[in-house]
Amino acid sequence: MARLRILGGKARGRTLAVPDSARPSPVRLRKALFDYLRSRFPRRGRFLDLYAGSGAVGLEAASEGYEAVLVESDPKAVRTLRENAHKLGLTVRVVPASAERFLEQAARRGERFDVVFLDPPYDQDLAAALARVLESGVVRPGGVAVLQHPSDLVLPLGERRSYGTSALTYVEVT
Repeated sequence: MARLRILGGKARGRTLAVPDSARPSPVRLRKALFDYLRSRFPRRGRFLDLYAGSGAVGLEAASEGYEAVLVESDPKAVRTLRENAHKLGLTVRVVPASAERFLEQAARRGERFDVVFLDPPYDQDLAAALARVLESGVVRPGGVAVLQHPSDLVLPLGERRSYGTSALTYVEVT
């Protein structure tokens, strides 16, 4: 199992266990994401990490003061997410479900988030995954959906920023 570090907030510098099934977001990309979010959301709100995998992004959000919900369907990754959160002393909600199922349930309950981050497996239709998030209504007005994807993918919406072989597309919801 690989290890990586939390970059900021109250758990800064602490290490995370990473399940073999996960593809953790690169350090440079996570740093850029949270620099952007700090400037955009000076008061932290609710953060949804879909396809949480290693939890590097969702646990980073909790460390930064967000109320974080991490959604992951792989049972081994779910176990690791819970262990990491406990070890770091971070309060997060870990939901063992597919992103699609969670979005359906959250939309029915009227749950809203300030930030929805998604990093689906790259063999999926990434544009469709982002569209499902936006159509679900879980991003509150004034919030942002952020898709991590390969840097060679260009989507017809949002603001795109590249970090080596990975990129982030930010879509603000009005």
